[in-house]
Amino acid sequence: MVAPDSALSDARLAPPAELAAGLRRLLPDWTVTWLDATASTNADLQQYLRRGGAGPALLGSHEQTSGRGRAGRPWRTRAGDALLFSCGWQADIPPARLPPLSLVAGVAACEALSGLLGSGTQGALALKWPNDVQWNTAKLAGILVETVAVPASGRMGLILGIGINLRGAAALSRALDREVADWAQTGAAGDPARLAAAVARSWHDAIARYAAEGFGPFQAWFARWDALFGLPVRVVDNGRILFEGTARGVDEGGKLLVQTADGTRAVTVGDISVRTAET
Repeated sequence: MVAPDSALSDARLAPPAELAAGLRRLLPDWTVTWLDATASTNADLQQYLRRGGAGPALLGSHEQTSGRGRAGRPWRTRAGDALLFSCGWQADIPPARLPPLSLVAGVAACEALSGLLGSGTQGALALKWPNDVQWNTAKLAGILVETVAVPASGRMGLILGIGINLRGAAALSRALDREVADWAQTGAAGDPARLAAAVARSWHDAIARYAAEGFGPFQAWFARWDALFGLPVRVVDNGRILFEGTARGVDEGGKLLVQTADGTRAVTVGDISVRTAET
């Protein structure tokens, strides 16, 4: 998504080499790359893992020309207005346990960002199922989790990508005709290297815990950040309303629970989007 508005801030990220150097100091055990532009940081890390890279690796870019959101939707932003990066490594997680990973990534991102924001962020910072990070009900960041086959037998390549709006939310909100948030609105320090490193570490630790313990711990953590609990929602697929009800958290597999007139229904992670009924 790109906002054709000259009012967007002229401030820019540090040059790629400088940003990469800062990240290497914060993540000494990681392979770090930062580019001026690329088609997709997720796609780049897929190639890295297919070639046998083990990770952990972080690859970021000032601009993505073919960025993707959920369900393959195109996603773009002006260079410097968002922090765009992906993390990837090989993981020991069987295919049957992959579906909750989007929620694990979302919870871990909220935990990382809240640490930088300080106390009192719960309620302002929230997670809209399955993995849209919000600030005061407006989207602050989007996450895309993907997997890829790797040469190592019995392992899989895992890629977690994120785009965090840094500035320009007002113009982007006007362009999209919906509210968008940015990091500048939070009032927190905006060092991009610290932001990216905090999310990367949180993701790596969360995936390791999920591999060892399953979704149980994350079900409770999701409740802490749940933006939808108790709200009237519509479950929509390709513009068609499937059903309506009240959001009631997630089950042990990460499915969204919706209380309807006919009972509780579970929504799986996929092309289905969930929106408050008032919108």
